Amino acid sequence: ELGSLPSIFEVNVDKYQSIAEAYSVLVVPTLVAGMQQITGVPTACDLRSFILQIIAGRHAASSTSNPSSLLRLVRKIQTTQTEKQSAIRVV
Repeated sequence: ELGSLPSIFEVNVDKYQSIAEAYSVLVVPTLVAGMQQITGVPTACDLRSFILQIIAGRHAASSTSNPSSLLRLVRKIQTTQTEKQSAIRVV
């Protein structure tokens, strides 16, 4: 839905406790992206918001970005989601 995303990895926190400690994982499941975390089982809306925050943060961190290009990116993603939701409802 959101286009190309970075790789997602699953870590067995029982086997690799040091990784869980390094990322302050106390609840399973926990999604970690940089300094952002979401714990528990997120709703589709919460997960989408989390991913959009990560994308926006990475985009804003790049030296060539500006606020208007970031808004265009978010609007493009939202428009694509709306179109897909509309198509699903029609079918």
